[in-house]
Amino acid sequence: MKNYSRANTGIDLNLIPVFIEIVRCGSMAKASLRLEMSRPAVSLALKRFNQLFDEPLFFRKGLYLEPTEKALALTSSLEILMGDIHDNIAAVNSGKNKTPAQNVPGLGNIIQRSESPL
Repeated sequence: MKNYSRANTGIDLNLIPVFIEIVRCGSMAKASLRLEMSRPAVSLALKRFNQLFDEPLFFRKGLYLEPTEKALALTSSLEILMGDIHDNIAAVNSGKNKTPAQNVPGLGNIIQRSESPL
């Protein structure tokens, strides 16, 4: 089994919901309100997330951030993955599925998707 720890991958998975919310809102200020985070914390999270990529994910348009095509494609993939993760956790917590992680519906898809390049 792969080790997906931040120390191993260099990716802080906590940055993903922040990135998704900025794309949805179009601004760090609105995203900070919806995430119940300070604006500086959202700004820092976006800066850290941007460092994972070779090119910018947003263009500034006045007070708003316009996502690039790459950011929109990435958001779509990440929303699916986050939805799958939430669904699987809910299934396990509901008591309907008390099997090992390999047998949790959809988890194999998450693992396959996470191992394939964007």
